[in-house]
Formats: sequence, C-alpha cells, structure tokens
Amino acid sequence: MLKLIQVRYLAIAAVGWIGIARAQHDPENYVYSQHSFSHPYTEDGFRIPHWDYQGDTAVMDKVIRLTPDRQSRKGNLWNTVPWNPATPDADFEIHLDFHVNGQGTSLYGDGFAVWYTAGIRPLGNVFGSDDKWIGMGVMFDTYSNMKGGHSQYISVILGDGETAYEHDKDGGDAKIAGCAVDFRGKRMEARIVYAGNMLRMYTAQLDSPWEECFVVRKVRLNKGYHFGISAATGDLADNHDIHSFKVSDPQPMSPEELADLMQRIERDVADGVEEQEHHDPQYENDGNTVGKPIPIAYSLAAIFAVVVAVLVFVWYTQRTKQYHAKHFT
Repeated sequence: MLKLIQVRYLAIAAVGWIGIARAQHDPENYVYSQHSFSHPYTEDGFRIPHWDYQGDTAVMDKVIRLTPDRQSRKGNLWNTVPWNPATPDADFEIHLDFHVNGQGTSLYGDGFAVWYTAGIRPLGNVFGSDDKWIGMGVMFDTYSNMKGGHSQYISVILGDGETAYEHDKDGGDAKIAGCAVDFRGKRMEARIVYAGNMLRMYTAQLDSPWEECFVVRKVRLNKGYHFGISAATGDLADNHDIHSFKVSDPQPMSPEELADLMQRIERDVADGVEEQEHHDPQYENDGNTVGKPIPIAYSLAAIFAVVVAVLVFVWYTQRTKQYHAKHFT
C-alpha cells in the first residue's frame, strides 16, 4: 500500500516452527500498562484505562468481544496514549491472546485486524476500521472474497494514507507478506515484533511453540502512532474475542535465530528472489509462503560479514542495536 518510490520492503521466506520457542508466551521484557490490557479489564464494568472502544465492542467478564456472532457488526478498541518509547526508534513487541469462534461450522466471517497507525481510526469497512490509514495493519482474515469461500490467512499491509484497500482481492498486491494459519475455533496467541526496521510475526496455540508467519525488512514505522484492534462481520458472522493485548520492549533474537535469518537472506539474494516482481503472497504462492520481495539491492559481502559476526555471542549481546542500525536501515 505504501508507494514504492518512498520505501521498499523485503519479505523473507518462512521457516515454519521455531524450535527454540518457549512454552510460556508472556512477554519477557517490561510490559507497558498504558498500552496494554488484560483481565480484569475495568474497575467499573465499562471503561478500560487508556483505551476507547466504539461500535459493537463489548467488555465482558473474561474477554473483550469486538463483534458478536451476528451479521453486519463492527467494533474497535484503540489505545488513547500514543506510543513514544524512550528509545530513538518506535520498536515494540505486541503479544495478543485471541479467540475467533462462533456457531457456524461452514459459514463464518469476516475477521479482525491489529493496527499501529497515525491517529485513532474511526469505524470503517476494513475489518471494522477506516480505510486509507498510515502505518501497520495485520489482518486476520477468515473469508476469501477473491475465491468466494473460507480461507484463514494472516497478512500485513503498510498503508500510505492514500491507497484504498482492495476488498474483492482481499488486499491484493498491497499485502507484503503473510501465512495461512487455521486460527478459528482455537485459543491462539500472536507475537508481532518491530525492531531494527524489521517486522516479524509468530503465532501459536496456548503452550505450543511459536511458528513464524512472516519476516519483512526495510520497514519504517514512526513513534507517536496508536495501537488498535478492530473486527467486522458481514453476511457471515463470528465472535471476535480478545483476551489480552500486551505491549513490551522487543525481545532480541537469539544468535541462532539471527544467524538463520541471515542465511535465508543470503539464499534469497543468491537465487535472485530480490529481482522478482512482488505479487499477492496469498494467491501467488497458494498461501504457503510469504510473498516475494520488492526489488532492492543488497550486498553479498555485507551479508557474509554479518553471518560471521553473529556467531560470536558476546559481540551479539553487546552490539545488537548497532548491528540492526547498520544492516536494516
């Protein structure tokens, strides 16, 4: 969705489950209470500290329900405090505990989205939020408008404030990356990490290992944006329930994770993937991998140097921030 002349993104091929994942999914770093919520949600049964909600969103005993299992409903929940960490960049980590469910076994929809955008967005027609946003939208889609059937898919779009969401194509080529995940009907968790100008996402069932959904490089997100969640139903319906939303400082990748990522980047460069035209990752690749990257030059010599460097654990722990600033900006 962002204009290519302004910024270019690189999606890295997915690797599936992450073997070093921990069963405990709670954030390991400090959780910012002004940007988070968990049970109990309110003190008076209505107001959630630092959050506003609109539409059909309801604060219930054990969940916040963005939409009920009824047709033509919309709901949202927005953090009223802009994200302004003490660090120079807007780095963050979101831990989301959610459950999409309903009475339907063969007919259900439409989905929900997690946002980090410039300003609080009103209700609208993009998973319950207004179109033409600036910033990040991660879509949890349960119905394929393009194929006219159910297709559970998670994708990321970075909006430029001008380009409209293509409903008939489920976002179309604006989807930078994504993955097919059967998340409906299960208590699920998602982890969205923005650090060092790289956006990563993982999903898991409770107490199961994280599975990588996507990794996108060359991402620019500004400080001062707002976190939000929204959902919508149309002719089909579902409960879109949120158990908790926690924002923390990003947990750095382990040396093993980072070395593996560098090897994948090197392999993509060697295979000429970065010179290929970007297409909708959901339908171009049958939903099994993330999308092809938008072309951008990258030095093989620099990649080799990084791979060697990250094998030294002490260097990595002391210089992670400098490393990201050098190789991902």
